[in-house]
Amino acid sequence: MKKIKKNAIVEAQKRKKKILEFYYMTPEKTDARELMSLVKSVDEEKVDIWPELNLMEVVLDSDSLIFQDGRECFIDPLDLEFIAEKKIQSIYVVSYEEGDSMKARTVIKEIMEAKGGFLCSDTEDFEPMYTADTIL
Repeated sequence: MKKIKKNAIVEAQKRKKKILEFYYMTPEKTDARELMSLVKSVDEEKVDIWPELNLMEVVLDSDSLIFQDGRECFIDPLDLEFIAEKKIQSIYVVSYEEGDSMKARTVIKEIMEAKGGFLCSDTEDFEPMYTADTIL
């Protein structure tokens, strides 16, 4: 049996993934199939959907960019008030690996340019918040 070198173990530990999570909210009604049609910066075969889950996956270099229906995440009255004020129709939980930030944000920008809305943080005030103009 071949021994694993100590530096190989250290190298593997260095490559731990850090997944970033946001919410994409838009006043446009949309679904995963439509989101998929908006992605132009990634080869078509790297984009897949699961319509029954309203989920889109975009395979990037380190991991995948995931858009998953996130409406059920919001039950707090203050959150619901914010959603009503902004006239939000569609909400997605968006996650990607930190190493893929530039490619992921390019895809998100393509979607926001077509569907409007914003990408926001899972914080009390949803800040920081990004639009198509500020995401890159």
